[in-house]
Amino acid sequence: MLQTNANLSSSLKRTSHIAVSILVLILTAFVSILFPPELAFAQPAANLEAASFDPHEQVGHNHSEASSAEEGITVQQVLFFAVRAIYYFAFMLAAGFMLWSVSFAEDASDISRKLVNKWGIYILRGLLLAVLVFVFVHVSYLLKGYEGSSSSEWVRLLTETSTGRSWLAIIALSLLGFVVLKLSDPFKIIWALLLAAAESYNGHVNALTNNTLAIVLDFVHTASSALWAGGLMLLLLFWRADRKEAGRFAERFTKAAWLSVLLLAVSGALMTVLLLPSWRYLYYTSWGLMLLAKTALVLFIACTGFLLHRRAKQGKLPNGKLLKLDGLLMSIVLIIASIFTYISPVPDTEPLTYHRMGENLHYTINITPNGPGPNRVEVKIWLPEQLGAPTSVRMLLWAVDHPQRPAIEVPLLGDSGEDFLSFPGFIETDYESDKIVLPTRGAWTAELFITDQTGTETKQIIPFHND
Repeated sequence: MLQTNANLSSSLKRTSHIAVSILVLILTAFVSILFPPELAFAQPAANLEAASFDPHEQVGHNHSEASSAEEGITVQQVLFFAVRAIYYFAFMLAAGFMLWSVSFAEDASDISRKLVNKWGIYILRGLLLAVLVFVFVHVSYLLKGYEGSSSSEWVRLLTETSTGRSWLAIIALSLLGFVVLKLSDPFKIIWALLLAAAESYNGHVNALTNNTLAIVLDFVHTASSALWAGGLMLLLLFWRADRKEAGRFAERFTKAAWLSVLLLAVSGALMTVLLLPSWRYLYYTSWGLMLLAKTALVLFIACTGFLLHRRAKQGKLPNGKLLKLDGLLMSIVLIIASIFTYISPVPDTEPLTYHRMGENLHYTINITPNGPGPNRVEVKIWLPEQLGAPTSVRMLLWAVDHPQRPAIEVPLLGDSGEDFLSFPGFIETDYESDKIVLPTRGAWTAELFITDQTGTETKQIIPFHND
């Protein structure tokens, strides 16, 4: 009876450690949503361009390879993203390992504890090596082609930018991990959460103007990812080392995995809302397509996780093929994440500004951002003073590459904006229209119909590209 009570107490203690970790994540997300310092959900990324998410622009250097982007993927780019993928694997395994290591009993004879102690040092060594290579490759890539003192630029990048300070924090935590590995469980939880917090300052959300809530969401997303992905990697390691221990760990892992999936879904959805001006960008950008692919894979992983959980509840060992499939899908997700966290979530476009002057008509057309998805259209018209303001202005947009498609009618509304230009003898009239969706990239034609107070209609044709 005493042995049974001891086992029950040990099991409750292990479960409570995991519950505390997850509770910290939930409370952090809950408090940040209830009491955001500067909440701005109304299209926060609407005024951001792709350059806002470009780390080369953020450190004040032009991307030396931007001009060769159309030449295809180079070997250097493959190696660059391979380093990012290795870093993501090492990061998730280390953070997840620390979070899950507190769930094992303190008894030195416990097989799980022995395996964890054996792997811990190797996992942290892998993290430190991956972080050092990751930072070295990224800084070298960012400073490539820069003419100046390389050492001084290294110092400036690492100390004066949020990205550099985030990298320094991750390096420091990677070194500190070897000490934390020998400390008590609360320190391990704190270390893992600090590692997730440092990584959350190195994401797209930093480009937002009011980014406090977004950074907290990114932290919750990163920590939940580590809890899930790291737990799955540990389960695979247990499966190779000891099948019975894998069965015991699978029962604990599958219980916590569902809550981490819920936190992943909520935090990921909210970050997407904050980053994208419109959900349509999910279909118009490489970032959006990768996010959709990642979401689909996560759903598949959740399905296999459900089957693993059902076997664990029945007291059966995890199915080897199902477990390997889960690990393969998770690996693909991490590879996708390593790529799409580096590219811009909004399309790289150049706003259209078209101005034309004539004897009896001047006009300007602005389309921003002039890319696939929602756009803002502004029209400014100058007519002679004796004619006054136009009685009507219409605009149609035609996709030249898709002549079978009907024209897009732009509902122009009166706008009392500031004067753009002043022309003696002419009166300016402003119009604007928001959320005009251009479904594709390529060649377009804008048809502008202007009717003055005499009933005379003037048609203007403006060709442009939005790629």
